[in-house]
Amino acid sequence: MLLSEIHKSTKEKFDEFGIQTSEIDSRTIIKKILNLSDKDFIMDTKISLSNKESEYLSKVVLQRLSGKPLSRIFGSKEFFSMKFDVNEFVLDPRPESEILVEKALHLIQENNLKSILELGVGSGCIIAAILSNSIGTKAVGVDISEQAIMTAKSNLIKNGIKNFDLVVSDWGLSLNRAFDIIISNPPYIKTNEIKNLNKNVKDHDPLISLDGGVDGLDCYRVIANQSTQLINEKGYILVEIGHDQAKGVEKIFGNNDFLLTNKVKDYSNLDRVLIFVKKKIKK
Repeated sequence: MLLSEIHKSTKEKFDEFGIQTSEIDSRTIIKKILNLSDKDFIMDTKISLSNKESEYLSKVVLQRLSGKPLSRIFGSKEFFSMKFDVNEFVLDPRPESEILVEKALHLIQENNLKSILELGVGSGCIIAAILSNSIGTKAVGVDISEQAIMTAKSNLIKNGIKNFDLVVSDWGLSLNRAFDIIISNPPYIKTNEIKNLNKNVKDHDPLISLDGGVDGLDCYRVIANQSTQLINEKGYILVEIGHDQAKGVEKIFGNNDFLLTNKVKDYSNLDRVLIFVKKKIKK
């Protein structure tokens, strides 16, 4: 059987269930199960599936049709050209969060920033991406979930990342030092909107990583308040936000004497990252 025939058959099953990523999902599944390269797809290699491979393919397709993300099926996700293990204790790494990393790296290089704090480290993908692409930087990652901290530690070590400390903490409550840059992708979904999320998200991402309270802004209030003691005088705070939360988050940080310096849009031209600095107090 030609590879294109297996690909077409798998894609059609996903299309029937309205899976919008049917093309890439079917290709990813087949490559993973059969250990194939992109070149194999281009050459349309003729292959024969063993009974074991055929059964595994059918099993994975059924799991995907049930709404389970590929990252949860295979237990890993690529982020910033690095591979991270994911499980029920951590948020699935999102492509949009790469924007957060890119902006942090730009500020680190431009301002010679050395110390990094991530509030809500999850899988560790964000600080791993930053540390692997910057020189002389050190990072502290905190998370309220001990299981998330264990997952992050494993991911950082597997990716050869050094110069990091991980702390189980309710945001920055356990810390007593200041940093050059604070980054966070906190929970920001309104509590009553979680039930309307895609099954990929609501059935597989941990609730604690999604629920931002009644208005979705609870975590920003905590982060803004704690950051007054956790950020150096010339430091930067970068937070990822929901597409309609820029004004609300700006007001929260403004009430804590922070000034919005940049609003960054994502690949869909929606507000995604806000960057703050401390307000200069006039003497």
